[in-house]
Amino acid sequence: MYEQFVELTNQIFWEGYAETLAKENPTRFQLELNDFINTYQF
Repeated sequence: MYEQFVELTNQIFWEGYAETLAKENPTRFQLELNDFINTYQF
């Protein structure tokens, strides 16, 4: 799921958004990733 999250955020925002967010604001990154996983879990 992590790879899909990174791919989606690259398409919505910019290339490297997830990596930048993870470095600059790890708490928000984790919240967004968890929200993505909970929303799109198959």
